[in-house]
Amino acid sequence: MTDFLNFFLLGRCFFYGRAFYVKSDKYVIIIIAVILAFNNTQVSFILSAIFIFKHTKKKPNNNMEFIHINKKQVKHVDAVVMETVGFPDSDGRKWDIKEKDARYRSLFGAPLLVITAAWQMIKYLVCDDYEIKHLLWGLVFLKVYAKNQTIHCSIVGWPTVKEFSSRSWYIIRILAEQKNRIVTLQSRFEGSPPQDPNNPTKIPNLVADCADFHIDEPFPWHKKWVSRKFNGPGLKYFVAIAIHSNNICYAEGPEIATRNESRFVKETLLLEMPDDEPIEVDAGPKGDSRLMGPDTGMSSEIRKKKSKLRARCETIFSFIKSFQVMDTHFHHRALSADDMMENHKDCFDAVVVITQLKFMLGVNTLFDSPDMTDVSYSVV
Repeated sequence: MTDFLNFFLLGRCFFYGRAFYVKSDKYVIIIIAVILAFNNTQVSFILSAIFIFKHTKKKPNNNMEFIHINKKQVKHVDAVVMETVGFPDSDGRKWDIKEKDARYRSLFGAPLLVITAAWQMIKYLVCDDYEIKHLLWGLVFLKVYAKNQTIHCSIVGWPTVKEFSSRSWYIIRILAEQKNRIVTLQSRFEGSPPQDPNNPTKIPNLVADCADFHIDEPFPWHKKWVSRKFNGPGLKYFVAIAIHSNNICYAEGPEIATRNESRFVKETLLLEMPDDEPIEVDAGPKGDSRLMGPDTGMSSEIRKKKSKLRARCETIFSFIKSFQVMDTHFHHRALSADDMMENHKDCFDAVVVITQLKFMLGVNTLFDSPDMTDVSYSVV
C-alpha cells in the first residue's frame, strides 16, 4: 500500500511539475530517485511538495521568455504581408530581394522578424476577429501617419476608412499596454559590472533625457504648450536607457512642453530608484544628488565619456522619431486636450515597444558605451 501511495504521489508530482513548466527534466529524475528511496508516505509527500515549489515555475511575465519564433511563423507573416500590400507576383517581380528589409521598414517601421515577434506577443490578447493583417494596419498608421486615412488604406488593401481607423487604434493600444512588460528598470543591470554593496561609490547604470514632440495647436491656445526646442506646440517625454546594454529601461509621459524637467524626473523615475544609485543626465534636470550632469566629470576624459552616453539617448529618440507619428505634428486632437494627450501616449508607448523589440532581437543596436568602470559617484 505504501509503495502504491509513493508512486501515486510521484505521478502527481510529475504531472503538476510539467503543467507548471518544469525548468529541466533532470529535476524529475532527481525527485524520482529521492521518492523511491523513502518508504514513508509523509516524507514522500513533503519532498514532492518541496520539489514542486522550488523547481517549477509559473508562466513568466516577461514577454521575451515565452515568445518563441520559428521559421514557419516568420514565413507565414511574410506571406500575409505580401497579400496585404497586394504585391504583384505575376509580372516576374521578386518579393525576396536584398532590399526586402528596407521595404518592411519603410512600410511598417520594423523588419519581418520584429513584426512576427510583435504578433506572437499580442495574438492571445486581441479579440478573436483580429488577424496579422490588422497588426500591419496599426504599424502602417504609426510609420506613415498621413493626413488622410485613405493613404493608409491604399497601402493595406483598401479597407474602409472607418474600419481601418478603429482596428488600427485598437492594435496601437494593445501594443502600448505591453510597454511595462518589456521596458523594465531591472534590465539596467544587464551587462553591468559587479559592484561591492559596501562600497559607498556607485557606477551608474542609467542615462536619461527628455525630448519634445510636435502636436497641432490645441484649442483654446495657451503658451504652456510651446516647446523651447522648436518654438511650437509640443509634448514632453522622459526616457532612460541602460548604459551597459541596448535596453530601454524607462519611458514616461506625456507632459506639456513647458513642464519643468527637474520636477518631471523627480515625480517619475526618481521615485522608483534607490537613494544611492547615480543617473547620468544632461544639464536640464537638477535638484537631486542622484542626477549626475555634465559638470560632475572630474576630468576632460570622463566628461567626454559622459557626453557619449548622452548621445546614446539621442539615438533612441531618433529611432522613435523614425515613425512619422512621432516626427510630425500629431493631428488627432480628439474632444479635449486630455484625450489628445492620451492618444499621443498610446502611439508613443506602442513605438517604444516596437523599438525595444528591435533591441531585444538584435535588429537594432546602439553604439558601444565607453568604459565607465572608472566613473563612480558617492551619492549623499
